[in-house]
Amino acid sequence: MIRRNFLVSLLFALGWISLSYLLGAAAMFFDLPSSSFLRRAFIGGVAWWEQKGASSPQGEQLSRPRMGQTDKAGKRCDGFTLCMYGGNSRAVLINMRGDVVHQWHVPFSQLWPAPPHVRGRVQDVSVYFNDGHVYPNGDLLAVMEGPIHLHNPSTGYGLVKLDKDSRVLWTYAEKCHHDVEVGEDGTIYALVQEVVEHVPPALTYIPTPCMVDYVDVISPEGQRKKRIPLLEAFLQSPYAALFGKLERSGVSNQTAAPSTRTSFYTDDARRRDVLHTNAIKVLSRTLASKFPLFKAGQLLISLRHLDAIALLDPDSGKVVWAACGPWQAQHDPSFLDNGHLLLFDNLGSQRSSRVLEYDPQTQAFAWFYPGERGTPFLSSIRGQCQRLPNGNTLIVNSDAGEVFETTPDREVVWSCSFAPMELYRARRYTAEQLPFLNGEKYARP
Repeated sequence: MIRRNFLVSLLFALGWISLSYLLGAAAMFFDLPSSSFLRRAFIGGVAWWEQKGASSPQGEQLSRPRMGQTDKAGKRCDGFTLCMYGGNSRAVLINMRGDVVHQWHVPFSQLWPAPPHVRGRVQDVSVYFNDGHVYPNGDLLAVMEGPIHLHNPSTGYGLVKLDKDSRVLWTYAEKCHHDVEVGEDGTIYALVQEVVEHVPPALTYIPTPCMVDYVDVISPEGQRKKRIPLLEAFLQSPYAALFGKLERSGVSNQTAAPSTRTSFYTDDARRRDVLHTNAIKVLSRTLASKFPLFKAGQLLISLRHLDAIALLDPDSGKVVWAACGPWQAQHDPSFLDNGHLLLFDNLGSQRSSRVLEYDPQTQAFAWFYPGERGTPFLSSIRGQCQRLPNGNTLIVNSDAGEVFETTPDREVVWSCSFAPMELYRARRYTAEQLPFLNGEKYARP
């Protein structure tokens, strides 16, 4: 009798949960009055969906970097690699042997005991450095990300500048996320997310509330000088038609195929993170002459949910160039000294992720990896690529927790693994770029 009552209670509870889910989903699908509240709860699922399968940040017990089987002297571009992985807001510099030669660490609670920009209790171990810039004197500028939930639908947890001994120089309490860039004059460019209740009239097909992106222009001292709204930057440009990717399918709810109706919820969540801007780079005066279509000081950005890269003019606040290509869900575009762009193509190939070298004038691809000779790899989220001074390319396979270096002939000449942890970022610096090490640590001891 007791067992029977237990089963009846269990079935009743499951039935009630299922009915509540279906009613909630129906409210969102048909835009019923209660849908606004429910959509707020679903916004948090956007970032989760983009990071599904990623390893959870861990704190003090970081995996020691492990050198791969490939390490070819004379073919590598020796230097120090800035690596960000695990939790508890930590970054390390490793040499070519995988030894940690320097590190930075600061708990989130030390930076913001009562954070004005993040709601709820924050565990230090759950916050991590997602990207950073090392200055010649050893200062570190780091983007902080953390968990998402109902009250914090963005992974953005702020921006911090530390000295070489991890002492806090300043903090920037905004929802900074993904990437940060430092210009030649020290100006800082950061990506910031905010949840908004309304979008411009031309974008009424975008469900609200939703997350939108801004570019914050910040002084070297950590003070905001300007904020550029990216939705308006596109709408005021000839590239506004790219928003067509976010329009809901014209198929009616009654006639849509079951697979179409099922995919609505994922599609709706993606459209609530309207652009998912994941990278920003500034065109230097040195390289500007290589790009006749662009001007020095303009910003190259990557918009994952539009499968597009674009150039933003910070003075006018408008997008002045944009392109879609065979890439999908791309990351980390950068300017090359031959007038091309390098980018990490996460999902543009059925076989694997790719690194593409793209000519914005001819729209040709001068180089790509893996091709037929390289080793296939797949990173559905994140990922990075960097052209090194000797012509090699550093590639970050975030999903697998590995970074490797390949020659123009697609020969892997160096690799390092952080598995089973996800590798958020890895960026190579030459010894000359980091004089703060004072010759005490060598790239290749």
